[in-house]
Amino acid sequence: MSYFLTKKGRVITLVVTSLLVLASIIMSFFVKSNYDMTKYLSQDSNTYKGIEVLEESFGKQTQLEVVVKGELRDAITVKQAIISMDYVDNVIFLDDYVDLSVTPIEFIPSALKDPFINGDYYKITVALGLDGYDERLDETIKEIEDLATHIRGEAVDNKYARDIANKQLLLIMVLIIPVCIILLILFTHSYIEALIVLVSLGVAIILNMGTNLLLGEISFITMTMAMALQLAMSFDYSLFFLHRLHDNDSLPKGDAIKHALKSSFKSITASSFTTIFGFVALMFMQYKIGLDIGIVLAKGIIFSYLSMIFLMPTMVYLLYPLIGKTKHKVFMPKFTKLSNKIVSLKTLFGILFILFVGFGLFLQTKTTFTYQTHSSSAGSKVYDDNEAITDKFGANNTYVILFKEQSVIDEVNLVGELSLIPEVTSVQSLVTTVDPSIPRSLIPDTIKLGFLSNGYGRIILNININKESKAYYELDQTIRDTVEETFNEAYYIGIMPSTGDIRQMVLEDNLLILILSLVLVGLVVGIVFKSLILPLLLLLVIESSIWMNIGLSTLTGDNVLFIGYLVVMSIQLGATIDYAVLVSSRYIEERKSLSKKEALHIAISKSLPTLILSALILSVAGLIEFIVSDMDAIKTIGLLLSRGTVFAFIVTTLFLPSYLYLLDKWIIKKHSQS
Repeated sequence: MSYFLTKKGRVITLVVTSLLVLASIIMSFFVKSNYDMTKYLSQDSNTYKGIEVLEESFGKQTQLEVVVKGELRDAITVKQAIISMDYVDNVIFLDDYVDLSVTPIEFIPSALKDPFINGDYYKITVALGLDGYDERLDETIKEIEDLATHIRGEAVDNKYARDIANKQLLLIMVLIIPVCIILLILFTHSYIEALIVLVSLGVAIILNMGTNLLLGEISFITMTMAMALQLAMSFDYSLFFLHRLHDNDSLPKGDAIKHALKSSFKSITASSFTTIFGFVALMFMQYKIGLDIGIVLAKGIIFSYLSMIFLMPTMVYLLYPLIGKTKHKVFMPKFTKLSNKIVSLKTLFGILFILFVGFGLFLQTKTTFTYQTHSSSAGSKVYDDNEAITDKFGANNTYVILFKEQSVIDEVNLVGELSLIPEVTSVQSLVTTVDPSIPRSLIPDTIKLGFLSNGYGRIILNININKESKAYYELDQTIRDTVEETFNEAYYIGIMPSTGDIRQMVLEDNLLILILSLVLVGLVVGIVFKSLILPLLLLLVIESSIWMNIGLSTLTGDNVLFIGYLVVMSIQLGATIDYAVLVSSRYIEERKSLSKKEALHIAISKSLPTLILSALILSVAGLIEFIVSDMDAIKTIGLLLSRGTVFAFIVTTLFLPSYLYLLDKWIIKKHSQS
C-alpha cells in the first residue's frame, strides 16, 4: 500500500476516484425505487402466483375510496368530475342503485344507504385501470385529492410513500451532515480532518448510489436509509486511522501515515468485514427485501473501506501541512479517571452483565412483532384520512380470492360460507351479481368478465379489520381454510394475505439470519484475532445489547416491525461489534508490555474518544431517521438503531473490560502463540 503514497500512486488514486465519482453521479439519476413489497416475495408464495394469475386473467386494477363532506349534490358533482379523469374505469355511488332525482334520501333503506352516506359525509368508490404501484396514477390521485375531503386506497399509500421517500432522503442527509461536522470538529484535532473524513466518506456514498443502477431498482426502504447508514457506520474506519496518525505525529509525514495505516489496518479490516458479513446474512432471506438491503449496504461498506484504505491516506498526505496549521483544542477529555473507575468496578460490572443478558433475553421473548412495511405513521395525512374514513364508514380491507373454475353450486356454497364470517362486510362475485340459475352462456360479457376469465373465478371480499393483531391473522387463515374446503386451487391477493405470506417467510428466516450472521461475523473476528474464545465473548456482548434493545419495546408497549428487527439485528451486530473489536485489539496490544490492569486502563481510555464519537454519530443518524420519517418501516429502523447503538456502547465500555480481564489467560495465551 506504500505505493499509493508515492507521487505516481497519488495521481492514479485521484484520477481513478474522480472518474468513478463522475460516472456514479450520472448513474445515480437513473436508479429507480420500488414500493411494491410483494415483488420481494418468493416466486413460490401464494401471493406472488396469485398476482400473476390476476393480471393475466383480469388485468390490473386498484380501488380508491373518496369521501366528500357537504351536501348530496356536492358528492354527485365530484363523482361526475372523477368519471372523466385519466385511468378511471368505474365510479360507484348511491345513485347507481337508486334514482336520487325522484327518491328522497330518508326513504332509502339503511342497508343500501349507509355504505354511501353518514350525516353530511358521502363515500364514492373509484376503480382505476392500473396497478396500485403505477406512477402514472399520481396525477389522477392529485386531481381527486383536490376535490375530496378524505381519500384512501393502496394507490394513495404508494404515492404517499414515494413522495415521502423522495423528500426525506435529502432532508435526512441535510440534518445528519451538520451534526457529523460539529461532532468531528469537537472531537478531532484539526478542522481540516473533518473535511478529509467527509470527502472520503462522501466519495464512497456516491459510488454506492451510482452502482445501485446495476441492480435495476432498489426498495424505497433501502433508498431512504442507505446513505445515512453508510455515512454513520463508516465513521469508525476514519477515526481508527486518525487517532493512530496522532499517535505517530512525531514521525515524518510519509512514515506517520504508513505507521497509522499499518497499526489501524487490523481494526479497520475487522470492523468493515464484520459489518459487511452482517449484511451478507440478510441476502439469504426468502423474503428478498433482505437481498436488496444486504447488497446495497454491504456494497456501501466495501466502498467506504476502499476509500479509507486508498483515498483518505492520499488526502492526508496532500493536506498534511494544513492539518498542522488548522489544529484546535480537542474538547474530548482524557477519560483517565473514568477508565480507572471502570477497572476498579470490574467485578461489579461482570455481575451486572449476567443480569443484563438474562433480562434482555427474557424481554425479547415477550416482544410483539408486526409485518406490514407500508403503513404510514400517526399524524400523516394518509393516516388521518384512513382514520377519518374508518370512523365514518368503518374499516375496509379488500381481499381478493381467485379460484380455478369448478361448478356454480360450489361457488354459491363458498360465497354463502364466506358471508357468514363476522368480519366480512360484503362479498362480490358472479353469483351475487347475477342469479346463479341463469346459464353463464347467457350472461353478458361486460358483467361476466369482471368475475370469470381464463378459467379462473374471482370473489372480492370487504373486510372490516385492517390493523395487525392476532385476530387479523386468524381471519386470514379462516378465509383460506374456508376456500380450500371447496376449491383445490386458489390464490389470495390483498394487504392481509400478502402480509400473511410475508409474516410466514420472515418467521422462517429469523433463525437462519441469526445463526448465519453470528457465524459469519464470529468467523471474521476469529480469523483477525486468531482466537476462538474472543469472538464468542464479543458476540455475546453485542448480542446482549440487541436483546435489550428489542426487548425494551415490551416495556414501552410498542410493537416492533419484524423486517426492521432483522435489519437492525444485522446492522447492530455488524457495525457495533466494531466497538468491541477496538477495545479488545487495544487491550491485546497493550498486554504485550503491561499488566492486566494497566493494559485494561489504557485500552479503555484510548478507545473511549473513538467509541463516543462513533456511537454519537450512529445513534444520532438513527434518531434523525426516526424523527423525520413518516414511514413506520423507516421510523422503526431509525429508533432501534439509535437505541441499540447506545446499548452497544454501554456494554462495550462497562461490561466487556470485566471479561477481557477475567479471560485474559486464554485470550493473551492464544495471541502470544501467533
